[in-house]
Amino acid sequence: MASMIEVNLLPMEYRVVRKDYSYLTDRRAVWGSVLLLTFGVLTWLHFMTLVATATSREGQIKDLRRDIAKYDTVKTEIKRLEDIKAKQEAKNISLKNISVSKKRWVRIFEDINASLPSHTWIISIKEEADKQDQLAIQARTFVFQEVAAFMLQLERRPFFLPPNLESIEQVKADGGQNASAFSFTLHCPLNPAIHTDGPAPGDTVGNAH
Repeated sequence: MASMIEVNLLPMEYRVVRKDYSYLTDRRAVWGSVLLLTFGVLTWLHFMTLVATATSREGQIKDLRRDIAKYDTVKTEIKRLEDIKAKQEAKNISLKNISVSKKRWVRIFEDINASLPSHTWIISIKEEADKQDQLAIQARTFVFQEVAAFMLQLERRPFFLPPNLESIEQVKADGGQNASAFSFTLHCPLNPAIHTDGPAPGDTVGNAH
């Protein structure tokens, strides 16, 4: 059947232009729209996947930070306990390094007491940290000659080696308004025999002179 030819005889100003929507059914337009819509959907899905992944990673990071904070606390506590252990071990080593027999200090004080002159008194007795087996004895006396007598008697004791006089000076005596005394310090090496419980050669502990 032949197509009908339409002829519009109306003047140009009265003609009505019929809109052509045939392009909407064109395959290229349809497939282009489908592809554009698909791309948009895939882009949105990819974006949502990235958002979900970022949210999950942030949660993991927060968990890791909590674990790190917890382990830091444990690490600090371990460090504190290690410091306490190190200090205790140092004390134990120091105690082990002190070779003290049962009668060590008994013999030392007995020898000092036996050697002390009548007008002399002890202020302090200390072990010298920088010298093994040596005492620093600080004392005072009213009689100057008793300093030499004290040193001589210590030298004669079985558990003392010859002492050394560090200093001597005149000071005001305690409890006396006008009385004065001589203050002196002796460095007294100890005889190695004091490390044993047996009697040392020439031991006469208990005898004054």
